[in-house]
Amino acid sequence: MMINTNYAEQVALAKSSQATVVSFDNNPQTITSIPAEKDTVILSDRAVAMMNGKEHKEEAPTYVRPETARSLLAQNEAVEDTNDSLNEDKKVIDNRFNEIMQSILDQRIGVDRKKLEELDALMKKIAENENMSPEEKQQALEKLAEMREKVIQESREVLATTEQTEQTEQTEQTEQTEQTD
Repeated sequence: MMINTNYAEQVALAKSSQATVVSFDNNPQTITSIPAEKDTVILSDRAVAMMNGKEHKEEAPTYVRPETARSLLAQNEAVEDTNDSLNEDKKVIDNRFNEIMQSILDQRIGVDRKKLEELDALMKKIAENENMSPEEKQQALEKLAEMREKVIQESREVLATTEQTEQTEQTEQTEQTEQTD
């Protein structure tokens, strides 16, 4: 006695023949052939190469070395270094802004910034000079400090004279407008 394991097929067959009872014991199993279009076999690359008479070489998978904590930290430091360089670029922009603000203030006050920078550079040079004795350094620095004060004093005097001329011009203009009225 043959047992059919495809119960769904047996039930569908009984429904199509309008049978009220399904007998699972005596129904022969129908074998359906597969059409040639659907009958496919997938061959591996090795089998295809052997059929063509060629030798097939399988490439071994490449070994990827896992990243260690040390290498990850080194990469992180490299990224931080690039970020630091970007921040330095931003600092340069901040310096330019400070320079612009300083030049505006210098123009308003009347200070000659170039002369002051030259004097500061000379003072720095003298302070770093090892060939001079401490007394000579002190005297030279005092002279440069006096020269610096003189430049600042001259700028104050120029500012005062410009303010006086502006005030006199304003009073003259107001007097002229009062006379015309």
